[in-house]
Parts: sequence; C-alpha cells; structure tokens
Amino acid sequence: MSDVAQHDVFISYSRTDIAFARILHDAFKARNLDTWIDWQDIPPSADWLAEVYQAIESANTFVFIVSNTSASSEICHLEIDHAIKNHKRLVPITLHDVDPKALPPTVASLNWVFFREQDDFQQSFEKLLQAIQTDLDWVRVHTRLLQRSIEWENRHKDTSFLLRGSDLRDALQWLAEAGTGKELTLTPLQAEYIQESQKLDCELRGVTHERYIHQPC
Repeated sequence: MSDVAQHDVFISYSRTDIAFARILHDAFKARNLDTWIDWQDIPPSADWLAEVYQAIESANTFVFIVSNTSASSEICHLEIDHAIKNHKRLVPITLHDVDPKALPPTVASLNWVFFREQDDFQQSFEKLLQAIQTDLDWVRVHTRLLQRSIEWENRHKDTSFLLRGSDLRDALQWLAEAGTGKELTLTPLQAEYIQESQKLDCELRGVTHERYIHQPC
C-alpha cells in the first residue's frame, strides 16, 4: 500500500507535566522513533485543534501521560476522545496514582505503564516500547487506511481516492487479519472505504459484488 506520512507516537500531556514530556520525547528520539507533541502554550482554536486531530490520525500509537492534572484536562480529554473515535492504539503511562474513574472507561481498562518516582524509568520505557512495537506492521496499515479513508471522506467520497490494484489487495489481506486477535478494530469509515473500493473494482472488471468486504471479487 502506498506510503502516507505517519508518526510513530503522539504524546498527550498536561502542560504541568512538560518536563517529563520532554524526557519521554528525547527517549523516543534516541530510539529513532518520530513523535508528535505540541510544545506550543497557546489558547486552543479551531485551526489548532484540527492540526492536533490530524496528528492523532497519523500516529501509530497514542501515548497519554496520566497525572493529577491531565486526568482533569479538557484538552487531554478531547485528544483521548479523538483517539478512541479513530480506534488508535492507546497506551496510558502513569506519573501519579490517579483514580481510574477520572478517565474515560476505554483508557481506564487498559494496561498502564508506570513512570512514577518510585519506578525505574528505563525498565518502564522498555515496557512502553514493547507495547508500541507489538504488531507494528499491522498497526501502520491501520493508520494508512485511516488517513486515506478520511481524505476520501473530505473529498466528498470522490471515487478517484478509492483503493485500486495492489493497494486494494493489501487492504483485503490486512482486513482478513483483523479477526485473528489483533488489538485494533476497523472504524466504520475504514470499513466503508474498503467496501466501496472493492465495489468499484468489481464494477470496473464486470464482476458482481456481493457487498462482503472480507471477500474479494
């Protein structure tokens, strides 16, 4: 499938935790991982939020720094909600012991990686890397399909943005693996995008399309 610009990690954090966010960013950089993190201390705006949302969509993993302040941050909750909406891989990492009820149930139910003062940073970071790298190739395709399906929707579902040829075959193969215990699931938009791509492909080749996206023509 054609490459689309991606980030390895999106870091969501409260401004009060910026010192730790920088340490984490530098640790990722030392491992040659590309992170997206917003260092700007500016009032939120529609354009700013759109940029943040696009960065979340293009990231393979959404890392949320859990702290006393991030748990109650409106911006952090907006970022989390967008990551959940787009079925991103979420990894909560804990700076402070926070009541899980203060966080969205999807986040609270995940395995947290602890980075508290009493925890060994390097050991915790290795656990974080392991979570990020699990099924990484599959996750990267999830991200690419999400980006392309969103572009298709933004272009008023122009058929020229649908998948064709090897891109479609790769997407169908990826889709077949979605039911084999993978962590992530399709978004409704991704499913529609693949289905419409397959439908067009069948129509162009004069093959009847049975509207089952798991089954190629």
